[in-house]
Amino acid sequence: MLLLASVPIAFIFHRLRLPTIVGFMITGVLIGPHSLGLIKDVQAIEVLAEIGVALLLFTIGLEFSLRRMLEMRRLVLLGGGLQVILTTLLVTGIANRLGRPLNEAVFFGFLFALSSTAIVLKSYIDRAEIDAPHGRAGVGILLFQDLSIVPMMLMIPILSGREGTSAAKIAFTGIAVAAIGLIIFAARTIVPYLLYHIVRLRSPEVFIISVVLMSLGTSWLTLQAGLSLALGAFIAGIVLSESEYSHQIVADILPFRDVFNSLFFMSIGMLLSLSALWADVLIVLAWVGALTLGKALLVLAVMRLLGYSLRVSTTTALGLAQVGEFSFILAKAGLPEGLLSEPDYQRFLAASILSMIAAPFLIKVAPRIGYAL
Repeated sequence: MLLLASVPIAFIFHRLRLPTIVGFMITGVLIGPHSLGLIKDVQAIEVLAEIGVALLLFTIGLEFSLRRMLEMRRLVLLGGGLQVILTTLLVTGIANRLGRPLNEAVFFGFLFALSSTAIVLKSYIDRAEIDAPHGRAGVGILLFQDLSIVPMMLMIPILSGREGTSAAKIAFTGIAVAAIGLIIFAARTIVPYLLYHIVRLRSPEVFIISVVLMSLGTSWLTLQAGLSLALGAFIAGIVLSESEYSHQIVADILPFRDVFNSLFFMSIGMLLSLSALWADVLIVLAWVGALTLGKALLVLAVMRLLGYSLRVSTTTALGLAQVGEFSFILAKAGLPEGLLSEPDYQRFLAASILSMIAAPFLIKVAPRIGYAL
């Protein structure tokens, strides 16, 4: 049913020169349980979507090698760091002033600090802007955002108060950091040895199966350590990016990623309740407007501080003015911990999906607005 719905949508959106990601999200809204009801078992779709997110972040990790991160360290550390910290502080302050408890306000700051790596990168690649000044700047800031998921995920049990004592909080953080360190150590020492002998077999099937095992196996290990599947896949990708076989790995994984990735964006659409959206439409639109404008202005200010021109700063700012995939993962993790109420969760989903649908169109007009300014 999902593939039957997605193929014509992808075809139509491609012919209309519209982003297929937007088509997948709209498809999810239409066929999901809250609209036509063609798909009722959303939990089964979410399982497939989680694999899609893991493979997506695995390939993102492969494309952002440690060497490239060092080359872009000023953009990544200073630009990305300022954007994430300033956005988190601003949203925390506003939410706290509006009567939210401090822990919930900080969590809202985390949610709105992240942008969509999948949408921005795909849009930049399709438009051949990935190596343009605003493309490099956007990629650098997105990379820091993706790395920020590590401390944000670690902070969820602390913000929720689930880790009761300071000792327990320190122990939880220590276990998580140790698990990540152990995974990276194993991947840097054992994985190259294994890959060398796997490649010597000259069997494409064994190579692909081994790569998928490394990606999803690392994801499973981070899940056992109390973190997310996606985080483990991202770490595995960064580690394997140093391998001499990284280009072959990307070529073999891309078809899997694209199929499962489409399921991820459709599953996002399925989560949206149109009745809940209609009931809070003014609040949701206010959230979307504040999110888009506020985030764009913050990124613009950060880019200007780094010495970029007004044109490049504006183009980068409009490209990052949306909520990202990691925000959905954070929101799902924070909901059972009491950091988000069910009404707020639905409002956040609606505002996020609308901002993601608008993102490719903003990216398209961003250069014109930049030149005009």
